[in-house]
Amino acid sequence: MATARGSALASRAEDREPWAARRRRVLEAAAAVDCRAVLAYSPARFSLLELDALWWSVGWRPQCESAAVIGPDDAVRCFVTCESDMAEAADMIGDGVRLVDGELFAAVAAWVDRSGLYPGELLFCGESRLSARRHDEMARGLGESWRSGDRLLAELSRRRDELELELASRATEIAEEGYRRFLDDLRSGMAEYEAVALLDGHLRELGSDDNFVLVSAGQQNRSVHPPTDRTIERGDVLLAEVSPSCAGVFTQICRTVTIGPRRAEVQRDYEMLTEALRAGMRVCSPSTPVAEVVTAMNAVIAAAGFEDYCRPPYMRARGHGLGIGSVLPGDVTSSSDETLEEGDLLVLHPNQYLPTSGYLLCGEPIVVEQAGPRLLSEGVAELQSVMC
Repeated sequence: MATARGSALASRAEDREPWAARRRRVLEAAAAVDCRAVLAYSPARFSLLELDALWWSVGWRPQCESAAVIGPDDAVRCFVTCESDMAEAADMIGDGVRLVDGELFAAVAAWVDRSGLYPGELLFCGESRLSARRHDEMARGLGESWRSGDRLLAELSRRRDELELELASRATEIAEEGYRRFLDDLRSGMAEYEAVALLDGHLRELGSDDNFVLVSAGQQNRSVHPPTDRTIERGDVLLAEVSPSCAGVFTQICRTVTIGPRRAEVQRDYEMLTEALRAGMRVCSPSTPVAEVVTAMNAVIAAAGFEDYCRPPYMRARGHGLGIGSVLPGDVTSSSDETLEEGDLLVLHPNQYLPTSGYLLCGEPIVVEQAGPRLLSEGVAELQSVMC
């Protein structure tokens, strides 16, 4: 399997249409709040937990800080801060790409002055991604010409279009196949960081353009954490959080595997977590409060005698939205005031510490639909063992 980067997907006119449709949608949404143009900013730092306004609006992921202005005429002017981004930006956007020497917002301000926009008519999407220093520079450069559009864009991009769902499905295929190859090659005696490198390599060979990967192991894990130089040993429970990106769209699967024969308590607790995951999925439908999904998952865990562990520090969340488009509905927690909507893309995971078997991972990506959640993975994963 091989996949392409976002720019390659838009190399033909028909492939650019999804982003052209997005630009039209964001301009219409901007007009509804009395804005005539949209500024989409990217710090060129990408996360599965954050919306990148530039990628969603024009379909291009820069290597350096960049911004694009979508004007009232639907034309795109792109401002890039490193020469290496010029060719890809031009391939994706066409004419209107300009290299600026570190003065990104000064260049945008000059465009605003020439465009004749009145104060408040520029909708700025990406404000939350600015550092404190860059925020001050932006505010000085743009003055009163802009207003924040972060929440508007998050809501607008929440219902995924066909392209984004296709990329999420392809990313999930990469995650599952990469994990299968990883298990084939996993051996006791490897350091955790070597296991991460092995998994990352498989994912990239399969076409992932970016990966967030956690692999850690222990006889009884207290949490999942970034890899160390600890050696994976027989009798360990290995945890893997596998989050590859396909052309900018992230997915996530959460997996647990024993190194050698599985202990009875690990098998029992893992099956309880998969039951909790299925209970959460059963109530995932449009208009369901996120907190109700958490209640359904926690009820299974509480019934098994672990009610006191259904809270921090034994667990963090029962899932979360997936970027780099909208990450709504955000974290799946009991304190969430969000409600699920049709088209939401998120991972559900009852990951947590249990006193009997330690921390375990179990999670799958889903799309919320009217008929119920659609699993992007092949199914809820069983506990696996590597005999090495």
